[in-house]
Amino acid sequence: MFLSAAKTEALNRDLEVLRDALFRLPRLLFDGDVAAFARASGMEDVQVRAIERSFAGLPNPPTSMGRADLYHDRTGFRLMEFNMGGTIGFELDICSGFLADPEFSRFAAEEGLQHVHTLTEQVRTVRAEMELAPDARPFIAHVEWPRHFAMNEPYMSAMCERWGDHGLEARPCHVGQLERRDGRLWLDDRPIDIVYRQFLMEDLLSDDAEALMEPLLGALEGGEVRMFTSLESELYGSKAALAMLSNRAHRHLFSARELDVIDRLLPWTSPVTSGPVLLEDGTEASLLDHAMADQHELILKPTLLHGGQGVVPGWSSDVTSDQWRKLLLDAMDGPYVLQRRIHPVPEPFPEPGVGSRPWIVSWGVVMMARGHGGFFTRCAPAEAGKDVLNHFQGALVGSGFQAGPSPRRQ
Repeated sequence: MFLSAAKTEALNRDLEVLRDALFRLPRLLFDGDVAAFARASGMEDVQVRAIERSFAGLPNPPTSMGRADLYHDRTGFRLMEFNMGGTIGFELDICSGFLADPEFSRFAAEEGLQHVHTLTEQVRTVRAEMELAPDARPFIAHVEWPRHFAMNEPYMSAMCERWGDHGLEARPCHVGQLERRDGRLWLDDRPIDIVYRQFLMEDLLSDDAEALMEPLLGALEGGEVRMFTSLESELYGSKAALAMLSNRAHRHLFSARELDVIDRLLPWTSPVTSGPVLLEDGTEASLLDHAMADQHELILKPTLLHGGQGVVPGWSSDVTSDQWRKLLLDAMDGPYVLQRRIHPVPEPFPEPGVGSRPWIVSWGVVMMARGHGGFFTRCAPAEAGKDVLNHFQGALVGSGFQAGPSPRRQ
């Protein structure tokens, strides 16, 4: 995909404003109580306790590393979700692979195409947020949850190998392989300096989670290891946090600049509540009544799951009015939100023998410590009628170039 450098830079500035507003939510709404913010976001007690223990030792602040997923409709970019933390997905070498092709390389030179190497920016972000000296070579455990490790180990190994080229020594493992002894956290015979968290907060709901997490949480609590990224970071990437930004009752808490970005980027998003809600026009209504009347313009989402799990578009041909009502009643006052539907404008993709074919694009805009961190796109033909674009639904993944001078801040 291609986007002008000016639009890339403007979009990144907007997303930074939105991210900073998300970071302020605990202070604005919960007097700085992160545990209360976690509970309001739908976290269970075991997850809240883990967050509290994890930030009792060395500082592990919320990260600048994130990925905003957006559609482009007739008004501009519109945000679906804002993923935060080390578990965001991004491409490793797609742009480099394109540029290795001589024909594309000539095209890129003619058009002035540039790209940000996301992994390089990731390493810079790790070094900055973990306060590493330029010549530091820490030992990093790239940690997944046991049941996901076999599937993700090839990706993790490739990541660790590339980190080695940037001076970070890392090994993939799962949380059950970590041991705490002699005042350190260990992976086999190696003391760990930094844990790179690949597992998700939802994994902590497993029956054996507390036992599995005890060595890591004990080490974090004791200040014996640092973790990139903090468990707290995932809170700011929840759909519940977006609903807090969207809530019109909170508008007095934000600056004019923040409100401008919220209004342009964020579709109306509301918790699924049995009480009244404020609609886009400021009027109060029963959420259930509104959701039933506007079914085909709303999408139901769990606040904390990933990869499209539990997402139900009200406009799906598979969802009848009665089924929609049951889904809403089952979700009522639970960890779910409703969000206004975005109508993405199809993009013309060249196709041999046809000319062009309309595709739908989900723009994943990666953010790092120095700003824009590259693109991670998912695409599918418009006629496929996919309600949710992700790789589980068969969407193709890609990346993107910006045309013109790079938006990278030196």
